Amino acid sequence: MSDETERRLTIDDVAKVAGVSRSTVSLVLRNSGLVAERTKIAVREAAERLGYVYNRTAAIRARHSYLVGIIIPDLTNPFYSELTAGVDQVLNDSGWISLLGNSWESPVSQEKILRRMHEQNVDAVIICPVTAADQSAAENLARSGLRVLQVLRRTEADTSYLGIDYAHGVALAVDHLSELGHTDIVLLGGERVYSAATERYEGYISSMRSHGLEPRHVPCALRRSAAAEKVRELFDKEERRPTALVCFNDVVAIGAMASLERMGLKVGRDVSVVGFDNVADAEFVQPPLTTVDTHARQLGERAATLVLDSIQNGSPMSATTIMETSLVVRDSTGKAPLRS
Repeated sequence: MSDETERRLTIDDVAKVAGVSRSTVSLVLRNSGLVAERTKIAVREAAERLGYVYNRTAAIRARHSYLVGIIIPDLTNPFYSELTAGVDQVLNDSGWISLLGNSWESPVSQEKILRRMHEQNVDAVIICPVTAADQSAAENLARSGLRVLQVLRRTEADTSYLGIDYAHGVALAVDHLSELGHTDIVLLGGERVYSAATERYEGYISSMRSHGLEPRHVPCALRRSAAAEKVRELFDKEERRPTALVCFNDVVAIGAMASLERMGLKVGRDVSVVGFDNVADAEFVQPPLTTVDTHARQLGERAATLVLDSIQNGSPMSATTIMETSLVVRDSTGKAPLRS
């Protein structure tokens, strides 16, 4: 093959011969763990047959794409919107661009998004991963070959983690309600299938027992409608109704409050409700929601800063960074009602 022909060879030529996409060839040439071994062999054989030589020096020169991926599990949750806004602001100010993916709590979707982001040669990925119950998702994350920062939830993948002190946040809520005289306090929402739920639950159990109270967890999906239905069932069936609810997040709390009001119960007087996250809507629902502030925007800003510092300095991120919470007291909580 002449020098002129060889110079004209591109990744597209290799892709055509191997019968794969251009992005797949790029992943193979960069030794990505996301490509099946059989595909790697086919691509390498095609490159060898054509005489294609990967210009690694040119690839190193273009070492930054100035792209950072963000993968969240539910874009409809306003907390994640705030988190993403914080990440995006810092990236934009620094000349980077964010690529957003929504996994919808699906390991399959998460893997597809990771693959696409790898194909776009992102400099890093900030991810709130799918449930830790899916071991393959954690393994795919660990072998993705990307600089990864897990936020809010941690899996067994060996990456850096930025989280919230969930246990302390829930303890703040229980302590507040106990001081108001509540003894029947239910933890509403969430199933203990990932770290954020487990840490909330452990904080609730510990705080309830420290006050000599009997803990009770009522799981439900993290949607307003699911919370409303679960609260209706709880208050219809219970002979001794709880006087207070500590909710997994503000979405659950707002659904619970709507259901209580429909049953003729006054939130803040008959039943106290505490949320978790302090999303923008929390201040404007009626009554305004007492909630644990997780400082979502600042969390996003911190995530972006950790990633950019690592990229620009060529240094690893801190293994674990935990941010504190605070309690914002509003009108959805009040003194425990007198029992007849």
